[in-house]
Amino acid sequence: MLHINIPLFFTAIEKKMKIQALLDALKAQIDILKTRIAPIADQEFSHSRFDTKLFSTKSTHLGDCQKELNKLYEQLCHSVSLNHKEQVNFLTEKIAHQIQALSRELSTQSLRKKETSFREKKDRVDLYQRLAEHQDFERRLLGMVSERELQLNALTDHTKRHQCQKDIAALAGRLYRCRQALMRIEKAIEHQENQFLE
Repeated sequence: MLHINIPLFFTAIEKKMKIQALLDALKAQIDILKTRIAPIADQEFSHSRFDTKLFSTKSTHLGDCQKELNKLYEQLCHSVSLNHKEQVNFLTEKIAHQIQALSRELSTQSLRKKETSFREKKDRVDLYQRLAEHQDFERRLLGMVSERELQLNALTDHTKRHQCQKDIAALAGRLYRCRQALMRIEKAIEHQENQFLE
């Protein structure tokens, strides 16, 4: 007759049920993360946001970090079935840290979007400010050129006329550079506004 130690048998079943409940809880968290990551899975991020030992993937996409997490979970289930306690402890800890890291990264996404939006607005304001400054500079240079040309017409002394012509040439050079800068700023504004409309 086969003798079964009933209390020990139930303890083993209870333990197995607890482990399965833990595995199910982990799987539920991983699935929630997967749903949250899905819309931005291919979006690039800086790897420096995570501990270098946390993810073995060198990819800069959150979706690839999510895939690594899924693989670790599969390894954990396999290790549980083989009753490899040390491997189970190691994988459980690593999965928990990865879940925390990905959750933190996801919670900062809205803040990062706000920062990016603020930076873009600030850049636009800076460009318009630079445009206004250069337009004012252009207007003043044109005034100075006109003033020197009037002086040149009134001068009879050859040396003074020569100096005045040199001044006009120098101002024309500054005016040319100013207009080149204006064109660059206008192109940058146009490029920025096109990006904003996309």
